[in-house]
Amino acid sequence: MCQQSQLYKVTKVEAQKRPGRYNIYLDDEYAFPVSEEVLIQYHLFKGKTLTNSLIQTIQAADQQSKLFAQVVDFISYQSRTTAEVRTKLQGLTEDTDQIEAILTHLEQLALINDQQYAQRYVQQVALAGKKGPIAAVRYLVQKGISENLAHSMVAQFYPDDQATVNARPLAQKAFDQYARYPYNKRIEKTKLSLVRKGFTFATIDEALAELDDTVDETEQAALLEKAGQKAWHRYRGVDRFQRVQKVKQALMRQGFSFADIDQFLDNIEEQQ
Repeated sequence: MCQQSQLYKVTKVEAQKRPGRYNIYLDDEYAFPVSEEVLIQYHLFKGKTLTNSLIQTIQAADQQSKLFAQVVDFISYQSRTTAEVRTKLQGLTEDTDQIEAILTHLEQLALINDQQYAQRYVQQVALAGKKGPIAAVRYLVQKGISENLAHSMVAQFYPDDQATVNARPLAQKAFDQYARYPYNKRIEKTKLSLVRKGFTFATIDEALAELDDTVDETEQAALLEKAGQKAWHRYRGVDRFQRVQKVKQALMRQGFSFADIDQFLDNIEEQQ
């Protein structure tokens, strides 16, 4: 097979044990394997004549066919983005032309479609109600979707009003979970919880505005008394002015209000 002009005749086509794979014999000698797709595409039946150039083309097509089959298997378990499929292909071959050809073929067959992938994901997130729009964008970008496309899908399928609807019960749940904290700290932690879930500050403010934030005054007073006495004892080694200032700062960091802290310190003064 060293002369480009030399011709070879297909003398036998043998099915392999692997479904969809065939062995091609040229001039009564085994030559190369091909997929059923390539077999049909190049009419590789008994009596067909081939040149060296055509053989190389067929072998390249078979390699691409094998790569395509591997990728189809890869995306059969779950939807994939173009970036994910490209990464998979790069782990299988260094031939960039083959990679791009396979990606184009997959797109033509609608087996990969970044816009549909992003739309479905955003709709799922909005419907589930556990994450905010920012989280949806972040996830899509990590999957290789462009930021512009991710933001566009969020704008269309996860509007602000839906985000607020989703954020309200999450805000209430978080606020209730932090009942052992002072009111201001509960609000702070509730906000942080929603930020981590991917909601915007504007949405968080709207959700908090409708929060049932009724607190047990007796319980809050007990929390302040316990924290205040602990801080008062901790700073017993400094002069009185510094002690008062340090206790104020400590209680403010814990989320108690100025008014409640001053009331606590007034009570301390009366007890001295």
